[in-house]
Amino acid sequence: MLNHLRQFLCTEGFGQSSTRLLVAVSGGGDSLALLHMLYTLHMTGGPVPIVAHLDHGLRGAESAADAAFVVATATSWGLRVIVESANLPAGTTAATARAVRYAFLARTATVEQVDAVLVAHQADDQAETVLMHLLRGAGPAGLRGMRPRVEWPEWAAPAIAAGQAPLHGPPLLRPLLAIRRAALAAYCADHGLTPRQDPTNHNLHSLRARIRHQLLPKLAAENRHITAALGRTARICAEDYDFIQQALAAQWPLLIAEQRRGLIAFDRAALRALHPSLRRYALRRAIAELGDEEPSLAQIDAALYLVAGHAGSQMRLTPQVTLVCDQQVVTLRLPTAEPSSVPQIAEPVSLPDNGSVPLTNGWQCVVQDYPPAHLDRWWLGLARPAVGPLSLRPRRAGDRMRPAGAPGSRRVQDIFVDLHVPRALRDGWPLLVAADGQILWLAGLRVAAGIAAVEPNQATMWIGMVAPATKQE
Repeated sequence: MLNHLRQFLCTEGFGQSSTRLLVAVSGGGDSLALLHMLYTLHMTGGPVPIVAHLDHGLRGAESAADAAFVVATATSWGLRVIVESANLPAGTTAATARAVRYAFLARTATVEQVDAVLVAHQADDQAETVLMHLLRGAGPAGLRGMRPRVEWPEWAAPAIAAGQAPLHGPPLLRPLLAIRRAALAAYCADHGLTPRQDPTNHNLHSLRARIRHQLLPKLAAENRHITAALGRTARICAEDYDFIQQALAAQWPLLIAEQRRGLIAFDRAALRALHPSLRRYALRRAIAELGDEEPSLAQIDAALYLVAGHAGSQMRLTPQVTLVCDQQVVTLRLPTAEPSSVPQIAEPVSLPDNGSVPLTNGWQCVVQDYPPAHLDRWWLGLARPAVGPLSLRPRRAGDRMRPAGAPGSRRVQDIFVDLHVPRALRDGWPLLVAADGQILWLAGLRVAAGIAAVEPNQATMWIGMVAPATKQE
């Protein structure tokens, strides 16, 4: 098992003694075994492991005890450990908890300047994931399950979108996908390791738990090697998916009639000439490049029905992307960014402790001590009380801020460029500024490090940019 891990790291290019690895450790058997193996490799000239643990706060004293166990274990082995508390509310879904956890890993990886992030998903986890996707309905993208390596723009996407992480960072590695849970438990026993136990893993309200404790045992009665078989399915689907993407990449230049910011237009005849599979993936790629959320199969099928039909039809394909079928081209486009579609400001404005102030184009800035009914990117919950009065102002030459998740300060101008903010909107974009002149928030885009509350219930003040149609009473 140790040789497997060593070979995996060397193959991925992270086996050197100078390499810094951030390891997600829950305290359970899988992550504890992974950490011990990495510690063993480090003691013989392997890479440097740095431990990361997120206390979700969902199990009260037990969650705190898990965190204390991870800290004590890492410290006893002479390893650096970073712990953060999320204090998630009861009833938080597994998907939300996962998103918070990965955002924590992305922020920590950035601050620690590590070369890779490791998680301890193993072969049984992979089998469960493939079955979850199969039960919900999935193609190769879903049935490939979890991959051994995922690049930063994909795994850190939620943190990037929330302004908590930069555009570039280390990959996420899963070195244990070929190893069974039982083998890792045996490793812990052989090395005198006593992992923490999470009772929620047996809660049958969770689909994953039902698959683990009910469905997989029944499938194992038909095929005792079902876990390995599902692992092979994931590997084959991953290879097929990569092949499809390569085939699409070869056709992409021939498909594009026009591509610019906020718009991708396909040559309609070329799109219709593609195999149906490539047609679906072409639409999915276009939507991803436009920056909107993943469409459902029903949405894609509806779009392809229009593409095959008469010219002149259109539909809202995703929340932001409209598809228009003309005689010669099929256009996917985002809404045009007009000054009225975002808040704008002409002069500095002081903010009240509670209340609202009008902006220049019908928007208003609202300050309140409770969270909004609908939380979006135009709201900021402050993690601590403001020191001195806050104000809004337009940008100034030389403005800099230190965005959350970034290693240092950046020019506001560079942030606008990276986020493709239209030039016409930059001079009037509201900047939230503290009494000492520090830029706290580039409204709706980026928040400064240490400013935003991790969870809504931790915020002491809420500041929002409210559009004309949604002004509060």
